[in-house]
Amino acid sequence: MPASPEERKRSSQRGTFSLTWILFPSVLLVMALVFMAVQILGFIPSDDTLSLSERLDPANLAREANANLPLILFISGLMMAGIFIALRLGLRPLKHISELAAGIGPATINQRLPLRSTPREIVPLVLAFNTTLDRLEAGWRAQREFSANAAHELRTPLATLRAQVETLLEPDDRREAIEEFDRLGRLIAQLLTLAEADSGEDLTETAFDLVALSRGVCNDMAGAILASGRGIAFDTALDSRACRGVPGLVEAALRNLIENAMRHTSPGSEITVSVDAKGRLIVSDDGPGVPAEFRPRLFERFSKADANGPGAGLGLSIVRRVMVLHGGDARLEPSPAGARFVLEFDACPIKPGEGSGA
Repeated sequence: MPASPEERKRSSQRGTFSLTWILFPSVLLVMALVFMAVQILGFIPSDDTLSLSERLDPANLAREANANLPLILFISGLMMAGIFIALRLGLRPLKHISELAAGIGPATINQRLPLRSTPREIVPLVLAFNTTLDRLEAGWRAQREFSANAAHELRTPLATLRAQVETLLEPDDRREAIEEFDRLGRLIAQLLTLAEADSGEDLTETAFDLVALSRGVCNDMAGAILASGRGIAFDTALDSRACRGVPGLVEAALRNLIENAMRHTSPGSEITVSVDAKGRLIVSDDGPGVPAEFRPRLFERFSKADANGPGAGLGLSIVRRVMVLHGGDARLEPSPAGARFVLEFDACPIKPGEGSGA
């Protein structure tokens, strides 16, 4: 858990250093060089036979300047070097802090900027930044917990209502009502999966076989896909592919991609799931594909190509979140026909000798 604002404020009073004590020695060095330059130039021998007016003559001044030019350039160079070193030393802590701040994102919102390695002069700014992150994280956690709790609370009454509908309604009305209940059930399952993936906490990372997992999902969904008039095929040249991660989330991501293909293809279409030689999980179809104007928003939450179409627009955002959690990526690749989604696992393969299990 990140430190509270009070704890950070107390820690800011110790262990930090002042930027002034970094710059002060360099400033003293520059002042000493200037003093030396004045002293040296003041004691440089000159022609005593010249009168004051002759010394101030532009030609004589030019000759003396040319004679002393190497010394002037040398001292000027030392002064510039001193200023450069002072700035480099003074700005080094700021550069480190800015790099840490730039690395904080949705997946690392629990991280905070350190105070012990922060110059005392900018501690108030770092404290304000960390306090803002505290508020953002608290709001994000509250929203995630609300979604998860609401989804859990809805599952039981929804199942009860579905059972009553199957018993009480006439067959013609029953089919439409059951389809609506199934849609709500999928939405609840998606919200739970999204909450689990968003948390990134208490997730058990294990070794698993990506080929076996993908084949199992295809077998489980084959009945519903064939009943809808579509076909599904699993294709791979690999016997197995060892990965490390959260198998349940990977399975949920694959199911979302297959369901997405079912919703956006017509009966008679073919859905293909494959694992290539690079360990990438690919889901493709021969449907109409993804409209070009929708592709930039493809993986955004609640984003739908057809606002009136089925689904809540969460499926692809779940896929992207799961892949980010696994250090990988989800993307839409060009295809001569239909859509082609590629899931790339940065964590594949696992170390040799580790077991796997679907």
